[in-house]
Amino acid sequence: MFKNVLYLTAICISLIAVSCKGNRGGSSNETYKDQVVLHTLSDFKGLNPVTSSDAQAQAALKNVYQGLLDYNFENLKLIPVLATEVPQMVQKNGGVEVTYEIRPEAVWDNGTPVTADDYIFSLKACIVPKVVNEHISSLEDVVDVIKDPTNNKKFTVVFNKTSTQVLDASGSDVRLMPEYVFDPKGVLKKYTIAQLQLANSPAENDPAIIEFANFFNGEKANRDPKFVDGSGAYKLESWVTDQRIVLVKKDNWWGDKLEGTNQFFDAYPKKLVYEVINDFNTALTALKDEKLDVIYVTPVKDYVELDNSSKFKEKFSKSEPDMLSYQYIGINTRDKILSDKKVRQAIAHLVNVDQIIDKVLYGNGFRIVGPVLKSSKEDYNNDLKPIPYNVEQAKKMLAEAGWKDTDGDGILDKVINGQKTDFKIRYDYNSGNPIRESVGLFLQQWLKQAGIELEVKAMDWSLYLDELKKGNSQLFYGAWVMDPRPYDFTQIWHTSSKNGGSNYTGFGTAETDKMIEDIRTDLNPATRAQKIKDFQTILQDETAYIFLYGQNFRNVVHKRFENINPGPVYPGYWEAGFKVKDGYKVEGKE
Repeated sequence: MFKNVLYLTAICISLIAVSCKGNRGGSSNETYKDQVVLHTLSDFKGLNPVTSSDAQAQAALKNVYQGLLDYNFENLKLIPVLATEVPQMVQKNGGVEVTYEIRPEAVWDNGTPVTADDYIFSLKACIVPKVVNEHISSLEDVVDVIKDPTNNKKFTVVFNKTSTQVLDASGSDVRLMPEYVFDPKGVLKKYTIAQLQLANSPAENDPAIIEFANFFNGEKANRDPKFVDGSGAYKLESWVTDQRIVLVKKDNWWGDKLEGTNQFFDAYPKKLVYEVINDFNTALTALKDEKLDVIYVTPVKDYVELDNSSKFKEKFSKSEPDMLSYQYIGINTRDKILSDKKVRQAIAHLVNVDQIIDKVLYGNGFRIVGPVLKSSKEDYNNDLKPIPYNVEQAKKMLAEAGWKDTDGDGILDKVINGQKTDFKIRYDYNSGNPIRESVGLFLQQWLKQAGIELEVKAMDWSLYLDELKKGNSQLFYGAWVMDPRPYDFTQIWHTSSKNGGSNYTGFGTAETDKMIEDIRTDLNPATRAQKIKDFQTILQDETAYIFLYGQNFRNVVHKRFENINPGPVYPGYWEAGFKVKDGYKVEGKE
């Protein structure tokens, strides 16, 4: 039930997550402000739900702008937020239609209702030419939104293709923005959704559209408190570049009437403060001094050693919910040395994943067998087992594939296309990442045991990505962060993604492409689940990826908070739901 999203991680992602486990009671002689201070390693790129692509900003934006639907943090089920209910998908005319109704209580800050017109505007803002929107591609199949003539809060979204992504695209990818604030002149009303979706849209050269796009992409729509204000519980109060971003709770927010309906209607702190501290050692010091309330500890060693600090243990708790992500070593199936799957399988037998977890991650990881995690119970293939570390088996398979040391130099060789070729390959990783460097050095030792010479090469992130996209990397380290939506393997595994997509290994045939397309369009959960399981079997057999491990969040939260709503959904918490436990003093409150 997860989809791989467009995040190939360069370093351990700066996530923030927490848990409600720990002491429910508590006491403190100190007085705390009515706020939650959350660490971020870098400034947000912007606070616009369409143009802001960095993950941290997108997470914070959920406190400001709401979708019709969103995911429950704990059970990963779609739940209604602005919508009254999760709609049914209706297949019609070769496509799919879904009908939504916005909650009657939902209003903007000026008291006017949130309506179908606001949804249509917000959808158009995602697809209008010139607007920067690289992270929402799921809306390309929307051809119309039909308003109910008797109810301005009810409408039907029409897709021209059948897809499992329909509810996510229409319900959670579109965050509603007030039309009266962002488009008071009604510029986008001049064009239909179908017109905006055209390859050569008539809107492309419209001066009014260009003016709108410049504004929408610009600083005001991204960081001006007059504009960063949706139907959510919080609005932007202040933003000091590279220092802090402050969201403040609205007085008399309409959603307070629905408190307890689901996590997205729990909003308690007066302020949410995102504190920018670029140096992690400085951030840890700030945490111990209680200048931060929540932090994701990037360095594994530092996270483990926090237990040695009595000051930390007195004030903070650790939490380790599963993270929707996985790490892997990619193998270029187009490479002349690595094109034989038996060779790729042999290399997989030479990778001691348990040692990586033990020595590099200090035990903070768990083995995986494919891109589907165990938390996706319906789709996970329980018949697959991790490929064992077995040097002798690897040697046997390499010999069967024709690789032998014919000249006694300790390196395997084989005649390929009439030319004697030594088994010398390269492992690429992005520089500045100690985990990936350590894995490469271990891999170098492991492969040497079987007669394979491995060069370990660090690259600047941009060069590393460029090499992947060009298909030049033979072995490479990667990681994917996932979204809790129906699986769609197109981006990584379809042959159409070899150029311009994320199929860096060159994997795929007409048969696997058809499997991927069938998975994307099969709306029956039972039959789709079996297809996903079958696809996992093929992935393990072909071994274009050596699937390594998944991780838990390495999270820390101040003990004064409860009602954290922890879970695997990025970023792993709902900060607006934080409640101060009984026994802690809060400034301005009895």
